[in-house]
Amino acid sequence: MTEAPGSSPGLPFFSFRRPGRALVLAAVGLVATIAMVALAPAWRSPLVDSGAPAWTITLVDIVLINLPMVLAVIAAWRVAGVRRRDLDRRTRIEARGLDVLLGLALAATMRGIVELVVPTSGGLGGALLDADAATVVLGLVVLVIGYVLVSPIVEELFFRGLTQGAITQLGGCSWLARAAAIAVSTAMFVLVHIGPIGVTPTGALVVASIVVGIGCGSLVAVTGRVTGAVVAHVAFNGSGVILLLA
Repeated sequence: MTEAPGSSPGLPFFSFRRPGRALVLAAVGLVATIAMVALAPAWRSPLVDSGAPAWTITLVDIVLINLPMVLAVIAAWRVAGVRRRDLDRRTRIEARGLDVLLGLALAATMRGIVELVVPTSGGLGGALLDADAATVVLGLVVLVIGYVLVSPIVEELFFRGLTQGAITQLGGCSWLARAAAIAVSTAMFVLVHIGPIGVTPTGALVVASIVVGIGCGSLVAVTGRVTGAVVAHVAFNGSGVILLLA
């Protein structure tokens, strides 16, 4: 019998008792996230006009844009119900160890593909050095916490855990359903990243979004767990920040 995605050990276990409700919540979360992205100039303008440092604007962006996805995941956890599997501690540890290794390998592969297609240009480090020490430190802290940790974790839980998991279960967990779920979740992921955020989407952003969406989605489809995708996304974004600072 084919297992539902998330029924294997991992963090978290995204096997919904009511996947239809989970998918509805995912759709609501997507619309709300796109609305937040579109409304970004509305909260950025007052901050810019008041002379607020760049790191505060970035921090507000991170909080407001990720909030709808966080709320959607929490609501799905409560409303759609999450089915857990009873597994011994050793099995859980082994599965999570494997997820870390697979995630790191996937991150290296995705970064290699992106750099071959659209190499990352550095220079961010020089811009930071032009600012005062306190601004540099705060800017780096917000960048690392927001871009490398918070956003990847939230996005994996929402796009791969909630959306992809619900679609796969509704499709009977067949490989065709898994492929369709990867395609839909990737399209949603790309849409959010190239939405109207006040700047013209770059080729690098589009390519990176597609590569991460397909790569992380495929890993979740194969393992049934979100942990590896979270590790891959965090490592991918982390390597991107390092290249930007170079």
